[in-house]
Amino acid sequence: MVKDIYESICRGEDVRANLICLKQLIADKKEKSAFAYMLAGDFRKLAALLKDKDAKIRKNAALILGELESEDVLPWLYEAYEKEKQLFVRESYLKAMEKLNFSQMLPKLKKRQKTLQEELLYAADEGKKHLQKEAAVLSRMILKYEKPKHHTFCGGKTEDVILLCNRNNRQITARQIQTGEVSMLAGGVRIQGADLQEIAKIRTWQELLFPLHGKVEREYTAEAAAQTVWNTEVMELLQSLHEEKGAFLFRIEYKGSLDERKKSEFVKKTASLLEEKSERMLINSISDYEIEIRIVESKKGGYLPFLRLYTMEDERFVYRKESIAASIAPVNAALIMQIAGDHLKENAQVLDPFCGVGTMLIERKYFRSADPLYGVDIYAEGIQKARDNTAVTKMPIHYIAKDFFTFEHDYLFDELITDMPASADEAFYRTFFKKAETLLKRGAVLVLYNRQGTLLEEMCRRQNNLTILKTAVLNERQNSKVVVAKLQEA
Repeated sequence: MVKDIYESICRGEDVRANLICLKQLIADKKEKSAFAYMLAGDFRKLAALLKDKDAKIRKNAALILGELESEDVLPWLYEAYEKEKQLFVRESYLKAMEKLNFSQMLPKLKKRQKTLQEELLYAADEGKKHLQKEAAVLSRMILKYEKPKHHTFCGGKTEDVILLCNRNNRQITARQIQTGEVSMLAGGVRIQGADLQEIAKIRTWQELLFPLHGKVEREYTAEAAAQTVWNTEVMELLQSLHEEKGAFLFRIEYKGSLDERKKSEFVKKTASLLEEKSERMLINSISDYEIEIRIVESKKGGYLPFLRLYTMEDERFVYRKESIAASIAPVNAALIMQIAGDHLKENAQVLDPFCGVGTMLIERKYFRSADPLYGVDIYAEGIQKARDNTAVTKMPIHYIAKDFFTFEHDYLFDELITDMPASADEAFYRTFFKKAETLLKRGAVLVLYNRQGTLLEEMCRRQNNLTILKTAVLNERQNSKVVVAKLQEA
């Protein structure tokens, strides 16, 4: 099939359509290998098509040559790129070269980049989109070999910070903030005059964002999004928060109503426009980025921009090196400790009967002093991962690979804290409570979390020897709930 199509191309038969067909066929690795073997390094006939009068023939010939992954075609591709007058074709030469080792072309590509920046300033709307696509590929290529130095975060206090946290328990995060003016938002809290060193110690927020203030362009377009971000003087803020003053690698995160295809186009175009506006002091990078510019669709029209910095080290949960599918998120475990906090005592003896990778016990120890702490789990691999995670913290937590229902201990525990198995049903709960009573002191506290919150709360209420002290919803949609209960004193 590949051979027949290629021979038709060589005979000049329906070249444009056959090139498109050939390009589709060699997307399959086996077909590409067979085609490369057939050519045996002779790319002259394909290279000749780079001079064809038909722009689409030149475009597809270039893309096919790139797929063949031979540096021998680089001089042909670059020569054609330099001579190309059709703007929509130029991007294809670069995409072809991008698949090869083009380091020898780097000085020429950087020179072209400077020229292209000037062309973009005066380009008409019709041609500008093609120049922007060319600039995006060119930027990506240069970035492959020459990346800006990473920046060092140096900010201490800032005017405005948003902490995204559990929307049902925002007040828990808010009450831990001592510095700055705190106000509540739908998905978190805002702090004006925040102390970032203080915030770094709070374990219940999920993300830290810097809101970017400026004029919002009231249109739903990539141009409006890019202009809205640029109106905020984002570069001045970035430079004030970092020691180094060089270019920043960034990515765009979009939150809105666009479908995946339109979202991808929107993000690419917005990123390209920001590169252009910043004169490449902002460089779009799909990996190894330092900052995220988050663009949120506003109900009032246009977009609200936020900044997330990956240059800020978040060391709160660095212990979490290992996990399993059912592992609770560390931030949720920390939140559960805050929810139950009034009922957790100093130096308690703590048991987690379904400890997984140890997250609940580690967060219990961070919240308030406890000793000893024991984790039990039938899943031996989880126990080993719990030990590995705990080793990072240097906490004295004991882990035992054993079925909780056959676990015995020399003394009784003050607290039982656990993320209940997702598969727990009524029969499981009945057996669980009966076993737990044999391992707990009178008056012991149970902190139970489950994603079947309704059943969890109902089963706790059915226990005659338990008093529910507190309940809290973490996520209504997932029906996840925390129940804090106390075993009868006698």
